[in-house]
Amino acid sequence: MANVANEAITATYGGAQLNEIFYEPVFRSDDIMRNYRVIPNVKHVMNVYTAAALTKIVEVYSTCSSASGTNQFDLSDKVITAGRCRVALEQCTDEFFGTFIEESYRSGADVMNIEGTQLADAIVNRAVKGIASDVVRLAWGGDVAGAVAGYAVFNGWMELMKAETVLTQSAVDAANPTAANALDIIMKVYDGAPAALQQVAPADKKMFVTPKLYNAYLQNLEGNGADLAIVNIVDAAPRVSFRGVELVAMYEWDTILTDTNPDLFVNAAANYTQGVCYTAVENLIIGSDVTDPEGSFKVFYDDLEEKMFFRGYFKLGVQYLYSSLVQWGLVIAA
Repeated sequence: MANVANEAITATYGGAQLNEIFYEPVFRSDDIMRNYRVIPNVKHVMNVYTAAALTKIVEVYSTCSSASGTNQFDLSDKVITAGRCRVALEQCTDEFFGTFIEESYRSGADVMNIEGTQLADAIVNRAVKGIASDVVRLAWGGDVAGAVAGYAVFNGWMELMKAETVLTQSAVDAANPTAANALDIIMKVYDGAPAALQQVAPADKKMFVTPKLYNAYLQNLEGNGADLAIVNIVDAAPRVSFRGVELVAMYEWDTILTDTNPDLFVNAAANYTQGVCYTAVENLIIGSDVTDPEGSFKVFYDDLEEKMFFRGYFKLGVQYLYSSLVQWGLVIAA
């Protein structure tokens, strides 16, 4: 297996360099625990039972009778199938011989063991953030039957929701939605959502949107004091909402749409690049055998192979509960 970190340093090593590594930001959506419902202890397959609403059971009383009403509700189930996930990385010390990184290496018999060094810290940092981003990417874009490498771990929400209704809105340039395009599709999705979703408290719902739609919607807020949008500062980060429902910019969606065929994005067959998924937080389930996939790994050094290894193992799968609690919207080229 090849080294996880490759030496691509162009500066000539002159014996002293700035002793710091600057990390490229990993852009991903907000905290998993806050945006989704996480069910632990899913080893492989778990049945999730759902009970539909029971309605129209109140009727007029006319006379004494032993007869019961004919109304009924469905008790059914959905299955979470957790894929077996593995993260396997390795690093050989000699990759950075002759560079300033070697200054942080150990001495003597432990020289090949880079645990606790600046290089090891960089590998752990990149791996942890990479796992976190991949969990969300697979949760939405996973496709077992697909031919795209890196996605055939389990079926994600986009694949599972292909039968759901999609509301569309045309734009002259769908790849670059305007502020008006963003507001139009968000309003259309909000107003056209099923009654059950509309009745969920705004704080218990999310609108997951592609980053360009998110940024275009922000243009409606700049210099605008309209009541339709609220921007709160929580933990020094802005939270944008529409009629009380928080918008979440899904940076992983851009990766999914670049990597996969367009038909993976729910059931649309038209030319699109931007979308919105409006749903209740409790409707989106992530099942795993661990509570924190990005923290479920171990780092160790092997004297025989003279390498440091990074290994992570966990089960992961997703499901959604009710069609009545989800509404999709897409921006399509005119």
